[in-house]
Amino acid sequence: MTDLLERSIHLINNFVSQWTKKYLYYTSYIEETTSGHTFMTVFSLPTPSNPIPVATVKVYFYIPDLTDPSEKTMSFRFENDSLIHLVNRTIRISQMEKWIETILARKDRTCRIMFLGTEFEQTRIINKRMDEVLYEKQPEQEKENLVIQPELLEHDQELVNQFTITEEEKIREIKMLTELLYQCFRQIDKDDMGVISYEEGGQLFLLMGLHLGKHQLEDTLNRLDVSRTGILQFKDIQSFGIEILHSIYCQNQALKELREKEEESRFEAQWMLSTDLRNVYKKIVEQCKLKDEDEIHSVNSNVFQQILEEQQFFTEDEIKQIMEIIGQKDVEYQTSDKVLEETIFENLVKGLLEAQRSKMEVFLLEHFKRQDKDNTGLIKINELMIALKNCEKIKLSKVQLYSLQSYIKRNDKDLVNYKQEARKIGAIIKKFFNVDLMEQRSRLPQHTKIDAYIPLITPEQIQEQIKKVGS
Repeated sequence: MTDLLERSIHLINNFVSQWTKKYLYYTSYIEETTSGHTFMTVFSLPTPSNPIPVATVKVYFYIPDLTDPSEKTMSFRFENDSLIHLVNRTIRISQMEKWIETILARKDRTCRIMFLGTEFEQTRIINKRMDEVLYEKQPEQEKENLVIQPELLEHDQELVNQFTITEEEKIREIKMLTELLYQCFRQIDKDDMGVISYEEGGQLFLLMGLHLGKHQLEDTLNRLDVSRTGILQFKDIQSFGIEILHSIYCQNQALKELREKEEESRFEAQWMLSTDLRNVYKKIVEQCKLKDEDEIHSVNSNVFQQILEEQQFFTEDEIKQIMEIIGQKDVEYQTSDKVLEETIFENLVKGLLEAQRSKMEVFLLEHFKRQDKDNTGLIKINELMIALKNCEKIKLSKVQLYSLQSYIKRNDKDLVNYKQEARKIGAIIKKFFNVDLMEQRSRLPQHTKIDAYIPLITPEQIQEQIKKVGS
């Protein structure tokens, strides 16, 4: 050990010697991080009856510059807390021993519940042994038979990612998803016990945007709790949780592409309207002026409707929409161009998008329509999900089905406008089968090292990060 390290360890030991006369402690050097050089002091209380402590408390110290170690620049944090303390602005020295005892008492209580003995603290503190406990190879789960029939695709290469993603980028994305899941887990694990209950498991899924019914939630939690203890560790939910986040990644990728296509349609619609509508509007204004004998710059709504019909430019539905916006009041015809343009523009965009319907969207519309016995354009969310689950041409995993169920819009009566949602559902399903994303999905449980000093973020920050995943 170098003199610089010895001086730093001596400085830390002198500082913590003021904390307690009861507990034994030992300080060692860990590594260099963005916060500075990291040291770890371990507190324990061996007794004649328990020479091997039931649990220990770890405190991480950070010293920015080893060449000039001093208490003024030193900071530290307790193992179960993301808060960084400064030496001159922290808990009172007289309270430190009580702080250590509180952490040990919590660990001891949890150990008794879980029957994990000294192994428990390693599910909460990230070190070499922690990696083995959290990220040990999980037993192979039965692979779900995922299927998408080629006849639902526009061409053979449709599911091949057009952009080249490097190996480094793939690993970075997988690491990002894993750390985001870990943040979600820690947010729900309010007591920093390293475990969550079934009830908290439901809260975890909600935090990630997954809405499960009562029976779906019970089935999922029972499948994840392989040890049948009634509580879940991070490693229990890791594969399932990352797959949820990966489905959000697919959703955001799909919606991003749909937004881009809609922008293209809007640009095309604007170009198509620019000349024709301007000429038609001039004729409408001229006709309105002829009817405006008192020169008050307005005409009766019935007169305005008649003038629109005479132009033979607008469809019946468009005229109906325009008049619904205008209402029964007199129409100021010189400022009516905005209403006309917005109505025609939106209808034109809608028509362009309908003309671009994919084979998948057309198939889904027909598939869902079978559930719509009254031809209302609405079906129950449960009926839609059953239709997807029983579809022979598309076979999805449970997580994918659950994720889709969470993304689909429905009204307060749980009715879905499937004619509007089919486009989004089809685009997301295709992303599930994108070759590059599927390759990522198959590797998700790997590359899961988590930074030991990752700071805890707020629920709002978590939600914001989830919204940005893949977008």
